[in-house]
Amino acid sequence: MVARRFLITLQQVIRSILIILFPLAFITLFAWATAGSTYGTTSDPMRAALWLWLGSHLAPFHITSNEITGYLSYLPLGAVILPWLSMRVGYRRVVAVIENKKMSRAYFILTYLICYLLLALIASNSQVSVDYLRGIAVLMFLLFLATTTVNFETLVKLPGQMFLIMLGISGVLFSLNLLLNFSIAKNLTVVLHPGIIGGILLLFLQILYLPNLFFATFSYILGSGFSLGSATDITPFIFNLREIPAIPALAALPAGRFPWMITLSIMLFGYALINLNKIKVLDIDKKSKQQLNLRFLLLSVLGSAILAFISSGSLISANMNPVGVNPLRIGAIVFVHILLAFLVIHYLPKLFKKKDMQSRLAT
Repeated sequence: MVARRFLITLQQVIRSILIILFPLAFITLFAWATAGSTYGTTSDPMRAALWLWLGSHLAPFHITSNEITGYLSYLPLGAVILPWLSMRVGYRRVVAVIENKKMSRAYFILTYLICYLLLALIASNSQVSVDYLRGIAVLMFLLFLATTTVNFETLVKLPGQMFLIMLGISGVLFSLNLLLNFSIAKNLTVVLHPGIIGGILLLFLQILYLPNLFFATFSYILGSGFSLGSATDITPFIFNLREIPAIPALAALPAGRFPWMITLSIMLFGYALINLNKIKVLDIDKKSKQQLNLRFLLLSVLGSAILAFISSGSLISANMNPVGVNPLRIGAIVFVHILLAFLVIHYLPKLFKKKDMQSRLAT
């Protein structure tokens, strides 16, 4: 019975892996064949396909070679969508056969983890290896999201929708700034001179990095800002920037200090105000309201910190570490906004009521 369940789960896990790995193998083989390499074997592009598959799961890499030694953990959040969907579909097929959600979840997570570790070992060599500690932690988080069947609708539906709206506004601001600096983006592309195939791959890679860039823009609006290498800090009030990599999307970087941008952080205060007020008007006891307020606070603060952590990292060289949003800083800013909104909702009406009573007594 156990062997049957394991084989069923293994079959679906392999399908979930190959549906992503096969297209990646085709891309790497095609790129390798058109690059005109004078050395190496076909195992090189196949290993590169495994690196891309692991990278789509946000697995960081230790890189050691004669030319460069570093750590790559700044990976595109957009690449997670396809593995997450394949996990989701594979898990549902396992549930349909085993007909036990808890057991299916345990088998699927364990089997996927084993396959992940095997592929990571196969892909590793003397030059590139996976950071297993962070890689497994992120993988478990993705597997949890892909296999969860708990109904979080009452807790996260409205906050989630409002966060996506704020992220969308940040994306619009980023896109507008990129359009205004399109000539710089064009010059950076000319400097890279990627060619036709390389240009297509570069464009696709930048599209996958858009969620990272949108979240960094969102952090900039809130005043938390972001880093683009060691000893750098970019916020509406601070502009410390050294050299930047020749990536066309980075043409949207601000060119100096823009303190007025902090006024847009009012949308975070509105986010907190609307959600806390919704909890306040619920027809439930005081203790339940306190629990919901605490859950909302933890969800918002920890959610923003986790997103900052997985969307940031190191870009190989020591000069490009860290890149992205500081989790502690953005978590603290979200906490302050929610605290202010809580005080406004619960104590401001009492203050006005007290003053009104005093004025009545005086008359």
